[in-house]
Amino acid sequence: MITTEICLKRFKDDYSFRLEESTVKQYILAVEQLITYCDKPFTKINSKEIRRWMFSLELKEYKAGSLKTKLAGVKLFFKYCIEEGLLTKDPVKNIPFPEVEDKLPSYLQSDELIQLRELVKGQIEERAVIEVLYSTGVRLMELVEIKKEDINWHERIITIPKGKRKKERIVLFTRECAEHLKAYLDVREDTLPFVFVNTTSTGSMCPRTVQLNFQTYTKKLGIHMSPHTLRHTFAAHLAKKGMPLECIQVLLGHNGPHQTQLYARLYHQARKEIYDQWM
Repeated sequence: MITTEICLKRFKDDYSFRLEESTVKQYILAVEQLITYCDKPFTKINSKEIRRWMFSLELKEYKAGSLKTKLAGVKLFFKYCIEEGLLTKDPVKNIPFPEVEDKLPSYLQSDELIQLRELVKGQIEERAVIEVLYSTGVRLMELVEIKKEDINWHERIITIPKGKRKKERIVLFTRECAEHLKAYLDVREDTLPFVFVNTTSTGSMCPRTVQLNFQTYTKKLGIHMSPHTLRHTFAAHLAKKGMPLECIQVLLGHNGPHQTQLYARLYHQARKEIYDQWM
């Protein structure tokens, strides 16, 4: 009989080529938490025990989004076990996902973006980060992994070699972004290949550094924002300028139906704002 440890390792190895590393880690953690809660091998866990585990997480005040992620990990793990012939019955197949309220993604209005740019005036690195996030719509993890060789300055495009679900895509950037990005690169003294580097110039920029900066912006401006807010802002502002939704989604690297629906709502909300200005 295969051990839980070996099974989880095989599961990780198999899905590391299909999903983001952080997602795989979250899924494995969820399965490990379930097994610890049930205190028995994964082959002996049944539906009632999984439901009780989920209820125990609710009592610990886990948010619906976190519960959904954990259940998704458990579902994928047991599906993998079925496919590999390790189980004959899926104990989690008929357990529904918790309902999660899909809030419309928040984004910055033009005047709020101006305030943000004014706030970091003179901070060359921070302004470069903001401009790349805003003009390309890349995710935070994609941002810190961009290398100098990925940039085509003449065409003003950046190749994102390992986006979500390991798919490569091309993003564009503005002349204003190019100006601030070059200004930042010109003052760099290291020879690292990364576009953005950490404070000790020994590797790529730490995502946490960017997140902390945005927490500071939120406090100083009184406007809630995160790196992902600029991704939403990118999409909303393009929508207001008339770019078709399909083109925006290609630039964002979307291919899931849930993302498509959510950003379709964002798109129509942004377009409605333009309509309201004229009526």
